[in-house]
Amino acid sequence: MDTISFGTKNIYAALGQGTWRMGSDPSVFAQEVEVIRYGIRNNLRVIDTAAMYADGGAERVVGEAVHPHRENVFIVTKVWPTSASYEGVISSLRNSLERLGISYVDLFLLHWPSAQHPLKETLRAMTAVYDNGWAKAIGVSNFNVDLLKQAQQFLGSIPLIANQIEYSLANRAAETTVIPYCQDHNITVMAYSPIKHVNSLAQHSAERIALREIASKYGVTEHVIALAWVIRNPGVIAVPKTSHKDRLLSNLQALSIEVNPEDGRRLDTIFPPASGDLPVRWL
Repeated sequence: MDTISFGTKNIYAALGQGTWRMGSDPSVFAQEVEVIRYGIRNNLRVIDTAAMYADGGAERVVGEAVHPHRENVFIVTKVWPTSASYEGVISSLRNSLERLGISYVDLFLLHWPSAQHPLKETLRAMTAVYDNGWAKAIGVSNFNVDLLKQAQQFLGSIPLIANQIEYSLANRAAETTVIPYCQDHNITVMAYSPIKHVNSLAQHSAERIALREIASKYGVTEHVIALAWVIRNPGVIAVPKTSHKDRLLSNLQALSIEVNPEDGRRLDTIFPPASGDLPVRWL
């Protein structure tokens, strides 16, 4: 099984659970809670959420879901860049902890580079929450290499352990410099939206045909092949979101599939590497 460690002594499956848009519809709250718990029971113990997902609604779903499992899960949340002042970071995390119903998160991320607040100030606040034990580890999201280097400098002796980025067969920009840098510096790469492109591919496109044929060869779905491709490299975890048990159970197969070199080369031809680097978006 593909695994990661986030630089800790604990080992986790290289497939987590995303929560984007969870908590926005009260009528499916119980269903979303049960899906997350189902994933935990099936060893998907890294739970990714954020303060801005459904205005905190996703954190409430996660809090309810992990209540009986707190010591067995790795909870990740994020501060939105417009709240990334010193006081804003601390307030955001304290509110997140209240919604989650826990005393600490395992990993706290800056959601995007902030156009309003200096990174040095943001990370000074993140250092404070780390020192207070409210966050056991610190990371970032949507950072390129230059910003990663700045973050490491501002954190000083506190390790930067994660960079959450968009990464998939259809979006390979992170491979240019970001993923190699992270692998060289023990920074776990968290791939969000790892399979969002699959459903948008035309049924008769070269990309869809290749995925379908390779998936058939391994006896799995196209989504599973796409996930297996994302987590093929060490130090990369995918955090797809699903509200359905059957899809979650299917996704689990990605942990045990090893795409052979011939099929890997075919995917690299159909979904070629990016010509440029990971773009930076300031919010």
